[in-house]
Amino acid sequence: MLEALTTLIPEGIPVAVGLAALAGAVLITGIAKSGFGGGVGILAVPLVAVALDAQLAVGVMLPILLAADLVAVAQHRRDRSAPHLRWALIGGVLGIAVGTTLLGYFTIQEAAPPIATAADPGSINSAAALAPATASAAAGQSLATALNLTVGGVCLLLVGLQLYRMFGGRVPRIPRHRAAGITAGGLAGFVSTLAHAAGPVMTVYILDQGLDKRRIVGTLVLYFFVINWFKVPTFLALGFITPHTLSVSGLLILLVPLGSLLGLWLNRVIPEKPFTLVMYAGAGLAGVWLVVKGLR
Repeated sequence: MLEALTTLIPEGIPVAVGLAALAGAVLITGIAKSGFGGGVGILAVPLVAVALDAQLAVGVMLPILLAADLVAVAQHRRDRSAPHLRWALIGGVLGIAVGTTLLGYFTIQEAAPPIATAADPGSINSAAALAPATASAAAGQSLATALNLTVGGVCLLLVGLQLYRMFGGRVPRIPRHRAAGITAGGLAGFVSTLAHAAGPVMTVYILDQGLDKRRIVGTLVLYFFVINWFKVPTFLALGFITPHTLSVSGLLILLVPLGSLLGLWLNRVIPEKPFTLVMYAGAGLAGVWLVVKGLR
């Protein structure tokens, strides 16, 4: 099975580097899902993308996220805020529906057959054939760029405001209201469907609701547990998850318990205020990465 994994690593990337990136991604996922580091879990997807093609990376990561979710839910099953969870899940389902529609559209466009010209039905006019695919790819790239810059920028702004407040500044809080929860959950569900990158959005929202750290973690892990399962039919239908990707996921999943135990231990030994600072730092790093990715 390990040999099958190494054959997926593109040429030009040392096998040791690829395997280290994959292992690091799974450990980060386990740590983040167990409640330490907040949005830093977003860094797992680009780490996998170092070793695998982007579409493979997204498909490989979803079963790993589900496995980490199961461990995290078991660890924090008694701690959650029911109102925040209910509001966020309503928005999350709506966000997944929008994200699924966009993914389906771009996948269909890329798979569309070339168009033959009327003058010569047996031949293909290259400009006409490439135009739809080129336009679709350009639209998809523009969407990804806008998404990265918007989510990353908003995340950095919110993290900056909250840190300013923590050190004595006066900033209005995100309201403890249904509309705020649905909005945050919807944006998270949309972003998660496209790139597994919703951690910073929900982390910043939940951190600003005045919950203790156990309920912060419990609410986050249960939200993503439900949302990730809602994404499975979409990823299967679009071919992101295949027997091939599942074999890779199955090998990497073996590292999830180690990361989960490490994250749970860190969550228990770090006091409340340093814990919050680490969560914000993780969300901030993820925001920086999204902005840099969007600018590139």
